Amino acid sequence: MVKIGIIVANGTEDIELVVPTDIWNRAGIITKLISIHKKKNVVLSNGVKVSCQEVLSAENLSKYNAIYLPGGSKGVEQLNSTYAPKLIKFLRANANNPKIKFLAMCAAPKIYGELGMLKGVKATCYPGCESSFKSSYVKQPIVASKQFITANGPGSAFEFAFKVVNDLISPAMAKKVAKDMLYK
Repeated sequence: MVKIGIIVANGTEDIELVVPTDIWNRAGIITKLISIHKKKNVVLSNGVKVSCQEVLSAENLSKYNAIYLPGGSKGVEQLNSTYAPKLIKFLRANANNPKIKFLAMCAAPKIYGELGMLKGVKATCYPGCESSFKSSYVKQPIVASKQFITANGPGSAFEFAFKVVNDLISPAMAKKVAKDMLYK
């Protein structure tokens, strides 16, 4: 059973949180929304209030097959050692762990870049957020390389989510979910 830990902060981009989570749930992936804050409730970038299932301080990230960092510049700014030390420690310790997929969209891939996790990996992000990538930046909507799957922004949310299903479950499941959703 595939499990994805979804890291959520106040200011996370709404579409980048909700669309992938919905598609992954439809595909049978177990998802868990994990707040980096002391409270489970967060306010997304456009004012939508979401209640996460857990707070980061109480969660064991090693039980997940993948960690997803949705974007939204205000949310991503908080994914650092000050606000989310447990996340940063986990990412550093598991940077080369081939058993874990690292997923990110929009501004969030820069977190992996800042931690030096993208050496020898191709990745994409929202234009202007690639300075930490060094030579790994690719100007494409979705990029899968080694254990990373990245996307450039909210307009890529559906394709990104289906790519994750394709790679973590199967191409057949990705096609089935897309068909059931009438996605073209």
